Order: sequence, then structure tokens, then C-alpha cells
Amino acid sequence: MSSCFGCKQNANEKSEDQRRLLEHQYGDSDREYEVPKSHLEEVATYEDFQHAVGSFYAVVAPVTLTMLLASLFSIEIADPTTAQEVANTYLVYKPQKASAQTNGMKMEEAMVNAIVIVSFFLVATFGIVFCYKYRCTNILIVYMMVSSMMLLGFLGGHLLLLTLTQIGILADIPSFLFLAYNFAVAGVLSIFYQKGLSMKITQSYLICTSVIMAWQFGQLPEWTTWALVTVLAFYDLCAVLTPYGPLRCLVNLVQEEGRPLPGLLYEADVGHSSLGTNGILESELHTAAQEANSPETKAINRNSYYQCDNKHTILTVRRERSDDAEERMKKRLVSFFKRVDPASLRNVDALVWKYRGRETDLWKELTKRYLMEEEESNTIKLGLGDFVFYSVLVSRAARYDLCAMIGCICAILVGLGGTLYLLGLYKKALPALPISILLAVGVYFWVRLAYIPYANLLLSAGVFG
Repeated sequence: MSSCFGCKQNANEKSEDQRRLLEHQYGDSDREYEVPKSHLEEVATYEDFQHAVGSFYAVVAPVTLTMLLASLFSIEIADPTTAQEVANTYLVYKPQKASAQTNGMKMEEAMVNAIVIVSFFLVATFGIVFCYKYRCTNILIVYMMVSSMMLLGFLGGHLLLLTLTQIGILADIPSFLFLAYNFAVAGVLSIFYQKGLSMKITQSYLICTSVIMAWQFGQLPEWTTWALVTVLAFYDLCAVLTPYGPLRCLVNLVQEEGRPLPGLLYEADVGHSSLGTNGILESELHTAAQEANSPETKAINRNSYYQCDNKHTILTVRRERSDDAEERMKKRLVSFFKRVDPASLRNVDALVWKYRGRETDLWKELTKRYLMEEEESNTIKLGLGDFVFYSVLVSRAARYDLCAMIGCICAILVGLGGTLYLLGLYKKALPALPISILLAVGVYFWVRLAYIPYANLLLSAGVFG
């Protein structure tokens, strides 16, 4: 027992000698290079705001286009057959005559229908988690490809046929089937294969898929639609933010495993910030890597070594020609972190010690860490379900009044912008539905119950006459 304690104490003494030697050579990095906390918070807030603005600009056009197209089809293309099929498939309580039910009964049945539909989403999400955890992603890919092909081919073809009939254009069966088949196949390839295809084509097909799905869900009864989007907003909140929520579990699994997860995601480039962070990274890392690979630096690194005198258990260091090389390395690191990541300045001494004589490896590691993270942060991914249910809500509002539709679109975009800002601020997966959906629902009922009656009252009183 005493010998073990002695070995441990001896090791602690050597470790303490090394620490003192480092402090003597480099000084206290926290004291010498510490950046004020307020400055770090100011920089982080500005960069987060900039990233949120770039993300919003990247998705505002496709989201708005999807909502407008879905509203147009929902108003102009009405199909009682599709509405009946949707009711038979998704609803527990089928729509009945208005005179046979009170508002309380309608609300109760609508909530039951919404909970049943969301429960199906819950089970499906846990199924995805199960398949991903046990490496059955091929099953998911096949299922999504078949579902997307049927959606684009059958339902998309049906919507196209109704549109052609509505505007009075006749199409022969062979030509129509040929067009629908090629549209579906090209859509599946552009969404799931993507190699050699422009991102614009993939984005266009994702928007088409969202419009078709939104038109289908838009056939639900009015009360069920409002209950569904409201319940779905709270479900999305719980599924992502609660510790054992299905989407939270899925995100944690993807982060742990590192394997790609197949899914219908709209991806857009955020673009580089005006600060040119990516350019700073490339310039700093390229210059430092060139200097680290120079013959002079390599020769200096070979001449540095440590020598331990076991007799006196005192750590001595011969640094002869390595002092200049390590000082240059330290200055480059300080310059790099001051411009890119001030919070990491306190780690400069530890990095110099760890990568002593291996500066090339250090810059390779920094390249891998910062450049790849920068490229990943320059894209924004939004689930197709968000597109769909934004559009379902706006479509239902458009059936009532143009003012309600415009108000809901503005509310959704404001909520989306707020969500993207929080995403950049907290840097973790956040639900995109709750803020936008709840704002839009509030705006819709304010327009319907307060604004429209008040405007009609003013018109009837001749205020605007």
C-alpha cells in the first residue's frame, strides 16, 4: 500500500514540475490572453444573428412559395372524392351535417381525430428510431422511395388531372401516364440519389411533394384541421425538447452513430457571412501549414528533446534551437484563435505542449475541426413536414378570407425567423412548428373573431363609404 502511494506521489511531483516548467516558459495563458466575457458574448450574439438572417433568407422563398401554391390548389381544385377517401383513412369521427352537432361536439370529435393522427406520427417516429438504431436504414430508404414515388405518381398525377380538367385541357391516357411515370421516377432520383443533379432540381421536387401532401391534408374537415395543427405543434415541442421524446432520441442517435439518416429534408445554402470566417480559416491554416512544413521548422523540431535525470527526480529540458519555432507556433495559434475562436485562447499552451515537434498534425486537426464545422454551418435543413403543415394551415385560412391567409403567412414567417435565431443561439435541434403554428392560429382567430366583424361593422356604418 505504501509503495503504491509513493509511486503515485512521485508521479504527482513530476507532473507538478512539468506544470511549473510550462508556466515558466509560456506564462499563464488565461491571464495573458483572456478575452473579456462581454466581448465574447457580443461576438457570439452578432454571429448568431447573422447566421439566423442568412438561414431565414435561404428558406423564406421556398416556404412562401409552398404556402401560396398549396393555398391556390386548395381553393381552386376541390375534389369531394379525395376528401371522402382522406376522411375514411385518417378520421375516427367522419364529418356530419352541421345541424346535427353543436360546436362542443365538433371540437371534441376534432380533438380525438387530431390525437389519433398525431399518435400515428408518434409510432412512425419510434419505428424510424428503431430501424436506425439496429442498422435497418435500407428498409427506411426503400419505404421512403416507394412512398415518394406513389405520392408523386398517383396523387400528383391525380392533382394534375384535376387541374387540366379545371382549365379545360384534354390529355390522352398514354401521354398522361408517360408524363406521370417520368415525373415520379425523376423525383425519386433527384430526392434520394442527387448525384450529378443541380440542387435546384431537388429543391423543386421537394416543394412539389410538399404542395401535394398539403393539398391532400387540406381536404380534412375545418375543425379537424385546426385541432390537428395545434396538437401537432405541442407534439413537436415535446418530441424534440423532452429527454425521451422520439425526435430527441433520434437526434441523439444520429450524433452518436454518425451515420446519415434518410429523410425528406429541404437543404439550402446559408451563404458566407460578411465577416468571411471561412476565408479567414482557409488563409490562416494554409499559411501556418506551409510554415510548419518548411525545412527550417522541421530541422528545429528534430533538435528539441526532453531529458530526465532519474537520480534527482528533477525534470530538465534542453530547448536550444526549438525556442524560436515554438514561439512562432504559439504566435500563429494566438493570432488564429483571436480571429476565429477567442474562447479557445486559453488552450494555446496545451496545444503547443501536445503537438511539440508535430505542428503539421496540429494544423491538420484544426483544419478538420474548423473548416468542416464551418461548411456544415453554411447549410440549413428544414423538414418537409414543416413545409406541409405550414401550408395546410395557410390553405385552411385562405378558404375563409384573403386577410386571414396573409396574416397567417406573416405570422408563420415571423415564427420561423424567431426559431432560426434560437437555433443559431443554442446550436441544437429545435422544433420548427410550435412558434409559427401557434402564432398563425392566434392570428387566424383574431382576424376571424375580431378584425373581420369590426371591419364589417365599420363598413355597415358607412365609415369607409
